[in-house]
Amino acid sequence: MKDIEKFINLINTSSPQNPYSVSEWEKFLDNNLPNWKSIVKDLSNWQLIDEVKPIKGFHDFLEALVNNVGVELANHWFNSDIEEHRKVSREWLKEKMMTNTPTYRDEEWNKLSDDAKEYVIHYCFDIFPGEPFHTFTAEFIIRHLSYPHVDYPIFPKTGYIPSQQVLYLRSVIKKAGDGRFLKVVDNMIKERKEALGKFLSPSPISRFVFIPTRDEKELIARVMDKFRKRGYSSSPLPEIYLSFEPPPVFVAYPELEDELKEIKEEQIENPRIPRNRERGRPDTISIEELLGCYLPDYKIIIIYQKGLKWASKRYNFNEELLRGMVLIHEIGHWITHLLPKPNTPFWPTELYKLSSEEVTEGWAQLITWWVVNEVGGEIEKCFENLNKNQPRPYRVYEEFKSEPINSVIDSLEMLRQLHWPAGITDWKRLIKRA
Repeated sequence: MKDIEKFINLINTSSPQNPYSVSEWEKFLDNNLPNWKSIVKDLSNWQLIDEVKPIKGFHDFLEALVNNVGVELANHWFNSDIEEHRKVSREWLKEKMMTNTPTYRDEEWNKLSDDAKEYVIHYCFDIFPGEPFHTFTAEFIIRHLSYPHVDYPIFPKTGYIPSQQVLYLRSVIKKAGDGRFLKVVDNMIKERKEALGKFLSPSPISRFVFIPTRDEKELIARVMDKFRKRGYSSSPLPEIYLSFEPPPVFVAYPELEDELKEIKEEQIENPRIPRNRERGRPDTISIEELLGCYLPDYKIIIIYQKGLKWASKRYNFNEELLRGMVLIHEIGHWITHLLPKPNTPFWPTELYKLSSEEVTEGWAQLITWWVVNEVGGEIEKCFENLNKNQPRPYRVYEEFKSEPINSVIDSLEMLRQLHWPAGITDWKRLIKRA
């Protein structure tokens, strides 16, 4: 029997006493098949190994393999069709950046695919953002600069200082001779210096320029792919701001902001103005009221950080996935309004603003659904669960899910050329003509 066949037979028929431990898997393989490491390091065996799935401890089994094979196997599994392969690959790639002395080497870097390289770079910047973003949260920075009379610790004005991990990774990439991704790192450092420069403005601010993460950039790219295939042009995004202002629903229902701060009503001593008991709570809350909005007059997108935190806590959402989904929704508004297409006018701003909410929100939600449905997994579940608490116009997109994407996108060109505010019947009629 060939060694690979012995390996597969072993995994299919038995497992360690504790299959949910990486070290137990390694001991089990050492005891039962001493040459297992050379088997899994053999590239010609990977296609067969990819199909192996033990009855228990699948994740830990895969982690044992990648720990012993290294970057080549992690890279092989990075975009695997099997979700558990992708998870283990990405966790392993992240783990190499988690210590104060990262363990990447230039020869390992050159074995990674472009997707894996981007993933590692964005993870490094997200987890080790550098100063002052490591010591001071963005909310603290904004509060300090907006209210300088309050006695906060002194905020450093030295500008952005990349973290040790960022500088280490940059040195690995430079040593590897990878000019393309060295430029990516340098551009990200430059973006953070420019963003911090806006913090150091002498005027009080409650918003700062938002830089999408690697995952958010991928979501945006997936949206753009669909419109580019129908003749729309690539275009710089509108300005995107992360805001620490109270979202509109907190103004109408201040008790919701108290929930975010974990303040109970009985803890408020002697309020001069009692709460209006007839106000109750909102039955539904729209994305624009709580999470973010697109301002067509100013051509900017605002993401409400307090709203993200409140919704994440209340509905048990992953905050980063929720933010990515909201970002796509708001970019969906901008796309329908202003994404350029040769020989096609923009949607006139006043007509866009006066169009039915079923049309404008229907478009934004449908575009978001196209992407989250394509990606699947947690972000699709987040979209579906959030939608349960949305008003009627945010659920209109469900009527268009079965329509061909090309026909829907082609209808946008005709909607933009209407001489009146668009209604839902206009949209349905134009899809049939597209």
